[in-house]
Amino acid sequence: MFVESRYKGKISDALLERIKEKLKPYKKVNLIGVIQYLDQMAYVKDKIKDKEFVLLSSKYRAAYPGQILGCDQYAAECDDCDVILAFTQGMFHIMGVLMKTEKKVINVDVENENIEEMDEKLVQNYKKRMMQAIGIALNAKKVMFVESIKSGQTAGAKDIKEKLAERGVEVYTIVFDEINFQRLNEFRDVDVFINTACQRIAIDDMDKLEKPIVNVEDLRDYLNN
Repeated sequence: MFVESRYKGKISDALLERIKEKLKPYKKVNLIGVIQYLDQMAYVKDKIKDKEFVLLSSKYRAAYPGQILGCDQYAAECDDCDVILAFTQGMFHIMGVLMKTEKKVINVDVENENIEEMDEKLVQNYKKRMMQAIGIALNAKKVMFVESIKSGQTAGAKDIKEKLAERGVEVYTIVFDEINFQRLNEFRDVDVFINTACQRIAIDDMDKLEKPIVNVEDLRDYLNN
């Protein structure tokens, strides 16, 4: 069962003015965000009258106009919009948006009152680190799969484990309810971690690990070639 959780905080006047300032160069704004901040999105849309806001509905998993998920960024696909105004935290959702569209993203972290402009350079930096982790995984002697018992966070990886084992790689698996990065860092002889849980772990949390981590779906294509 999935229960919606909405952030109850308010957009301060100071933050609203900073958002207005960031939007000055643009006319048509694609408004997106995660479900926690849909109310704050609506507030901003109501308060800024001189911009044309677009909220697209997904035909996939997202339930509300403008809503994005880690696996569903279709609401960001507005071809004739000038900029994307996003309400999220961390890099996970924004990374998916940046990889799907070439538009500049202005990301608002409502809770910390941070505003950050993001573009293609961010994607390139992530892809560089991802490719480095994939390269290590393809040449590793010992790998550890990181799995979760949470519903919807266990991707099938039996085929990847078998392919690695056929290459002579030592394959281990660790299973968590809540991912413990301190515990993972204790496995110092592992060359790379392969994440089969929430893909956000290998994006937002990669700096918490002393060894590289790669999402299993990013690795799969290279092992199948």
